[in-house]
Amino acid sequence: MNNKYKLLSSLVLAILVVNMSACSKTATVKPTKEKPVKYRVQTDTKNSNNKSKSYAKLSESWESKGVEEKQEADISVIKLRPKKKIVVKRAVKRSIPARHNVQNKRRAVAPVTKKRIAPIRHVARKVYQAPRHSAPKSNIRYASLKGDYAHNPQAQSFVNMMASKHGFDRGYLNYLLSNTVATPFLKRMAYADAYGRKRTGNKKPRAGRWNRYRGNFLTPRTINKGVAFARANRVALQRAEDRYGVPKEYILGIIGVETRYGGNVGKNRAIDALAAMGFNNPRRGKYFRSELEAYLLMTRKERLDPLKPMASYAGALGLCQFMPSNIKRYAVDHDGNGVINLWTPADAIGSVANYFKKHGWSKGGTVAVQANSINSGYKTLKTGFKSKHSLSRLRNKGVSARNLGNISGKASLIKLNTYSGDELWLGGRNFYVITRYNHSSHYAMAVHQLAQAIKGRIGGRAVIRQASIDSLLKNL
Repeated sequence: MNNKYKLLSSLVLAILVVNMSACSKTATVKPTKEKPVKYRVQTDTKNSNNKSKSYAKLSESWESKGVEEKQEADISVIKLRPKKKIVVKRAVKRSIPARHNVQNKRRAVAPVTKKRIAPIRHVARKVYQAPRHSAPKSNIRYASLKGDYAHNPQAQSFVNMMASKHGFDRGYLNYLLSNTVATPFLKRMAYADAYGRKRTGNKKPRAGRWNRYRGNFLTPRTINKGVAFARANRVALQRAEDRYGVPKEYILGIIGVETRYGGNVGKNRAIDALAAMGFNNPRRGKYFRSELEAYLLMTRKERLDPLKPMASYAGALGLCQFMPSNIKRYAVDHDGNGVINLWTPADAIGSVANYFKKHGWSKGGTVAVQANSINSGYKTLKTGFKSKHSLSRLRNKGVSARNLGNISGKASLIKLNTYSGDELWLGGRNFYVITRYNHSSHYAMAVHQLAQAIKGRIGGRAVIRQASIDSLLKNL
């Protein structure tokens, strides 16, 4: 029995040794390399930019997962062999390129229905809004004069005069003038007013002076603003015409030329402008110091802060650009609220009409008519708003007009330099009255032609073109 057990155990050991040797042989066997297979990714020609990226992703996934998973991939693959091409179809739907997505989105949007547009309603708007001037800070006082005029003897004497003559507090005047600024622009204007421009030689004026001057005022925009201003203030204009006898179109002409109906009332503080002209102007300093005196008296009476109102570089105030001394003489409370405020349209309208009446406006009188000449005899006559010629003398010199209106006796001969030659006009008494506002024939003619252009548009369309202006002026 013992011999049998020994024989069986030896057989078992032999079998185990054989199995172990077989296993070790299979573990050391090197795997055979397969021949590389070339692949080509089938992509859309419109999406060729992503070809390299998709091929890189596919190669990485196939190397890790094996040959069987290559056939289950989401991207179609074609195996290239020398004899047969195998095409594997996609299992997932292809993504649509971006451009197609945009087109599909546009197709998906429902068509927009045309909305019914309501008719445009012309809403009346405020042409000009008066500024709010605060009350003066009379409780602030300075012991001495500071700022730009601290060492100006004219300013110091002005403070003494206002304190002794009108009872102003010296400390308050020091406070006002210490906060007054002499800007470089105002200094240049004061110098130009004092010394003027140097003229070299006897050069003839360039042709077209009147055309260039008129182009600053007779524009479609200015005329349209004048029509809108007239419609917004028609009650005040009619009341001024009835009370003072001045046609509304000439009131509109003045306000239009001066401030474009409130669009340009000045960019400088009134006290800055008057002080610069009064204390830095050796030629007309006395006049502007008197205007500064009138300005401070006006602000004290009307309870206005002298440091707030804006004016031109010469100190003209409001929509009608009155100098302070003229406010006392000619300004009126046309709206009846107990205060004269030339920054409001009503008071400015009434004040212009009163100014014309006080200077001799003739109710119903002709302002100017266009004339013509058959020869050059008019060149021997004096021209300008100060000239006075009898109608018989003008006829002898070859000057006549188709319609003289109610001009009788003597008339002014106005010569305007244009690109096409001299343009002649005959001015009546009211033409001279307009020059009392500004001593210039060009200024008075611009007011006259702007007034006639607005008169032709009041009650009509609010849009005017340059061609309409030229045709209207030919009929004046």
